[in-house]
Amino acid sequence: MIALVPERGVNNGSPSLHAKMLHDLAAEPGQQVAHIGAGAGYYTAMLAELVGRAGRVTAFEFDAALAARARANRAARDNVTVVTVDGARVPTEAVDRIYVNFGVAAPAAAWIEHLKPNGKLLFSLGVPHSDARERFPRRAAQGAALLIERRQNGFAARYLYPAYYVCAEGRLAGDRDAELALYVAFGRSGVEFVKSLRWKEWIDATRCWYATAQWGLSYDPLDDRTV
Repeated sequence: MIALVPERGVNNGSPSLHAKMLHDLAAEPGQQVAHIGAGAGYYTAMLAELVGRAGRVTAFEFDAALAARARANRAARDNVTVVTVDGARVPTEAVDRIYVNFGVAAPAAAWIEHLKPNGKLLFSLGVPHSDARERFPRRAAQGAALLIERRQNGFAARYLYPAYYVCAEGRLAGDRDAELALYVAFGRSGVEFVKSLRWKEWIDATRCWYATAQWGLSYDPLDDRTV
């Protein structure tokens, strides 16, 4: 790992974990990809190689100084754009793949609603220890990488493996109650059996590993849902 903002515990992440995650994201030549939480752009470059010259990677970074570094590092690539913005607000156009590199207590609406049909979102649910929420670095004490795929009848979801990131800042930082509820959910296990994401619809909380009024991670596959 290489420290990027050491005073906040931000680094470039574990290369072996990112190798697995990029494999599971399965970006293809010609695709449009949103990289959210791009840091200095190291993994943005890998995504740019995967989509090739016919594809496009838009890298979004909350920290202006890191975004400037990513912009300089990727200046030679004509298929990469770097934008300084809160990751909760992007993407604003439909994309094939979304790759998120920080932990969140809930996915952003922009991520779910701007996936193209058959598009994939890979992000980490992650929360700090409930007794250390205000401390920095806010590294996740619990974390799980999830792969979401937009299907014709909803969103399939699959647990991949543990993934511990620095938790989000800005609008995605989450509140104490949401983080505590998710921390409790991790404590009772079961995330590995999740099969679908229920998004802004009626949710049977008894069939979910975790559920809120807006979204839930259900044990039921899409084929079993009532449409």
